[in-house]
Amino acid sequence: MPESIAGIILAAGASQRMGQPKPLLLWRGKPFICHVARTALDAGLTPVVIVIGAHADEVRPALADLPVEIVYNPNWAEGQSTSVQAGLQSLPPETDAAIFLLADQPHVPVELVRALLEQHAQTGAPIVAPLVGEQRGNPVLFDRSTFSDLMSLHGDAGGRLIFSRYRVVYMPWYDPSLLLDVDTLEDYERLLSSE
Repeated sequence: MPESIAGIILAAGASQRMGQPKPLLLWRGKPFICHVARTALDAGLTPVVIVIGAHADEVRPALADLPVEIVYNPNWAEGQSTSVQAGLQSLPPETDAAIFLLADQPHVPVELVRALLEQHAQTGAPIVAPLVGEQRGNPVLFDRSTFSDLMSLHGDAGGRLIFSRYRVVYMPWYDPSLLLDVDTLEDYERLLSSE
């Protein structure tokens, strides 16, 4: 039976360094969040859960036409761990693993997400992550066996805090643009100019 792997898109932050909601920045004519959601859907992830928070009222309408589940995280100001947990809590019990995607990486290709799925199916590794040169990239797949540790994270911590507790399969990826996440206006301009 094929694995049931969810997509959890983290889109709850305040985007303070950017000064405007990052999920709504435009790339190739559409908001970032729509690109990320479409990538997750096209890769076959199900369900696709989008965790919103700081800019919930603006982000929600941008997702109206997509078959995604929107989860509001009232504790978004307490850090990324709360969004990781809000996403996990919304998943059906039969979920085998979850891939966490970031709302500020609209350029992640569907092929990468599918490659993570294949690696997990072949290796059964608790964590599968892309590696660009010597640097770990996103998105990252976490097997169900890691969920209890993810649920015990606190503050502005993400899944990387539990890497040392599990076997991690690193998957070489040869596109350095994967390491670009958009935190500042300069990052955004770099993304736009990389077209």
